[in-house]
Amino acid sequence: MEISLFKLFTTIVLLTVARSSLVEKDDLIQVLLKEIQKLGSKVERLEKECVLKSDLSEYKRKRLLLPDNPTTSTIAFSAYLSHLDTGPGIGKLREIVFDKIETNLGNGYDTYSGTFRAPKDGVYAFTWTIFVFGGGSTANGEVWTELVINGQIHGSLHADTETTSDDDSSTGFVIKVLNKDDVVFIRTSNHVPQGNLYSKNMRWTFSGWLIE
Repeated sequence: MEISLFKLFTTIVLLTVARSSLVEKDDLIQVLLKEIQKLGSKVERLEKECVLKSDLSEYKRKRLLLPDNPTTSTIAFSAYLSHLDTGPGIGKLREIVFDKIETNLGNGYDTYSGTFRAPKDGVYAFTWTIFVFGGGSTANGEVWTELVINGQIHGSLHADTETTSDDDSSTGFVIKVLNKDDVVFIRTSNHVPQGNLYSKNMRWTFSGWLIE
């Protein structure tokens, strides 16, 4: 009888322990399920953020109208003149060296000579801006410039203050079909410039790019 009671007691203890273990395991499973749900929500949120960032990057790229790798496929340059001089000091038929580069994709522009050499055949666009102001009591400000391609004039600009105490600017634009190694630059015309050729707050600039 004592042995039977002992067996019964042992069985009850084992059943109690087993039940307690099952309850603990069930609680643990519930906790793990909740953590998995939280992780799933975080992953979903991160995926949405990645998609939004990807869409934004693509939008910015399209707005800039740039290819994925502009350094290898785009030809474009923009430079400006960093100093000023008097018109007579520069003289006539003198090439303007725009010595400060803003952009030079394709490395077609040379800051030492002021010339652009076409890296390949294509249709190119060029624009340049000049600025002049009067020379005090001595003369009004006046300057003529030319866009020269392979020694031939393909565009010209004229700026004239008409008084000794005024300023004036002018901008030109030319589209031209070029062959590889064609040379383009800006120069003064055969008229001697007057006054001061100003390039500070208002800059002399020279830019160009390959259209197709």
